[in-house]
Amino acid sequence: MRHEMVSPKTLGLLQKTVIRVSMIGLLALVCGCGKSIPAIEPALLEKKASLLVVTGPSLAEADKTSLQNALVQWQNTKHLSYEWVQDADSTKVWSPDMIAKAGSRGYDYIVVTGHDLSRSALPAAQQTTARKWLLLDDGLTRDTVQVSGGHIQLKMVQDAEFRALWDPWVKEQTGSGRTIEWVTTSSYPVPSEWAPSEEAEYVSLADAEGWYTPFQQQVRRHGPAWIAVYAPVDEAMVQRMRNLQIPVMNLAGTKVQLQWNGILTLLQETIDGKPWTSGIQPYTESEAKIIKQE
Repeated sequence: MRHEMVSPKTLGLLQKTVIRVSMIGLLALVCGCGKSIPAIEPALLEKKASLLVVTGPSLAEADKTSLQNALVQWQNTKHLSYEWVQDADSTKVWSPDMIAKAGSRGYDYIVVTGHDLSRSALPAAQQTTARKWLLLDDGLTRDTVQVSGGHIQLKMVQDAEFRALWDPWVKEQTGSGRTIEWVTTSSYPVPSEWAPSEEAEYVSLADAEGWYTPFQQQVRRHGPAWIAVYAPVDEAMVQRMRNLQIPVMNLAGTKVQLQWNGILTLLQETIDGKPWTSGIQPYTESEAKIIKQE
């Protein structure tokens, strides 16, 4: 076999070319990896937190998408990890195994959304004191609840907020001389400033046996401008009231729409050092929107 001799000059040129190609390849590799694996600063690594999110089957698809987008964005920009338990049954999810899992894994925060889930989570939260629990009640039952433990925060729309939301509408009607026929239950008395005791005949209790027939008779006798539903009742009953040909204002149908970007942003501020506030807390405007259902 014949071997060609390479001159020192040619050899030098070849070595420079190989080095240049190698550097370009290495740069391309680094840039390509940077698109999917962003560099994390040491300070961020020290702050890295883990999140467990629990949602129920009633979470709307649009809200699932909003939550998913917010979690992914949060993970990518804040370098935080999360686990999401979807379609959880409030009567089963807080099993001893789940409570043990929540306590043994390295979660910093456990976020639970939904009225039934957040209420059923309270006993589990009281057992798992090493984690901070953020319970997001999206219902408007306006009942009383006790929250104990400095590691638990329950966000909910409280009765005073609900009244403030609807007070202008009620005063507009009464101020204009329009009468209101109220429907509620014994657990949700209509505020006295809306329905004074001397107007008790304008209030019907939907949890009283055989209440609807007397209610119909009252409506015909009073001829109100509005039927106002103060306590939560099922939609079929609301529709039945509408069939009386009197406008119905379903105050209890008010919805709480959670704003996940706002919720996670405020949670991030807590992770970054903002003081944690336990107990029952109102939603901020960035965390939830209260939507009237007329």
